[in-house]
This record gives sequence, C-alpha cells and structure tokens, in this order.
Amino acid sequence: MAWLSLKRAVLGRRYRERELERAYRSVFLCPDGEIVLADLAADCGMYLSPPQGATAAQRDFMDGRKALFARILSCLRISPEEHAALQEAARLETLQLDED
Repeated sequence: MAWLSLKRAVLGRRYRERELERAYRSVFLCPDGEIVLADLAADCGMYLSPPQGATAAQRDFMDGRKALFARILSCLRISPEEHAALQEAARLETLQLDED
C-alpha cells in the first residue's frame, strides 16, 4: 500500500489547506478522536507550565511536544468554545480518579 501524500494528490495550495483541515477534522472531531485529542493534550502538558526546577533540556523537550500538539490544533481550526472544552477535557485527563 502506498501512503497518500496530500501534496502529491492535490494541486493548488489553497485547496490543499482546505483538504488538510478536512482530514484533520474527520480524524479528531468525532467521539473517539476527541478522546485521543484530550489524551494527547494532557500527555504533552499542553496547558501546564514546566515543573519548577526543570532543566533547559527538559523545558525544550516539553516545548517540542507542545509544538506538535499546537500543529494539530492549527490544522483543526477549532472555535474558542471548542478549545475551552478541549482544555477542560485535558484537565480532567490529568486528575486521579478513584477506580472502584
């Protein structure tokens, strides 16, 4: 199977951008995709500050993870309300929940 490359498959930069946004939205803006997106946001610490005492290398590593997540968000072009809901979902992912 050959991987589909958007730049090879679609001519025209503006059309490629719309197709890329459509593809990202179809992957992440569905129930399972929203769970994955919240997990990724929590895992990369998107909405957290680096821990006190973090070394420059640790901060750089966190920044790199956040940059990749920011790339996903930029392709989704979600509304401020959707972003606030994502931030809350990511916050909930970081909480320790009691498992009975």
